[in-house]
Amino acid sequence: MTGRAEAKRRRRLEPEAITAAAIRIADTEGLDAVSIRRIAAELDARPMSLYSHFSNKHAVLSAMTNEAVADMLVEQPLPRDWRSAVTVIATRMHLAYAARPWLIFVFARRPSPGPNAIKLAKQMARAVETLPLPQADVWEVQGIVNDYVLGYSYRTVATPDPDEMDAAISPGDVAESPELASLPDNLRSRAHLKRFDLGLQTIFDGIERRFLGVED
Repeated sequence: MTGRAEAKRRRRLEPEAITAAAIRIADTEGLDAVSIRRIAAELDARPMSLYSHFSNKHAVLSAMTNEAVADMLVEQPLPRDWRSAVTVIATRMHLAYAARPWLIFVFARRPSPGPNAIKLAKQMARAVETLPLPQADVWEVQGIVNDYVLGYSYRTVATPDPDEMDAAISPGDVAESPELASLPDNLRSRAHLKRFDLGLQTIFDGIERRFLGVED
């Protein structure tokens, strides 16, 4: 092997390239297909060479999760109203789960939190910072919202409803909200997103009653 070929191989085996290969495999073949040996084959490398960057498959899953969670981060300033702010974040989370269903199952394996997961937690904390709650309750609220988004996302990717396709999102909707393009075809419907938002707003109603004592 020439020096140039060896250099090319080393570049391919950077952690970012390994993570990207693992994500490609999960996107196309599912999470069960991801293994050190399969990733190495994708990169035309020896399996042992990957251990220079990742100690085991769990470490690879953590890196994959960190990369995918980046899609959940909101770049624009959040709305001042806490319900609107959390809605923006929760919707992006759901779209990320829907685009990559394997991410749901990775979270079930409790991967080590990466920098983007920490950013997401801080972003959610900023979204609810206007609520007059002690820090412990702020974390409870975040957990409740996260559980709803994760549970709803799992249900919809596991058992999609084909009847919803009669109200499919139009190309114009996607042009106005590009993040909708990440939804797979069987979830790209107005009914699906409307039901997600209805459930989320119901969760918010319960949070206000339970933690803030708000009555109808």
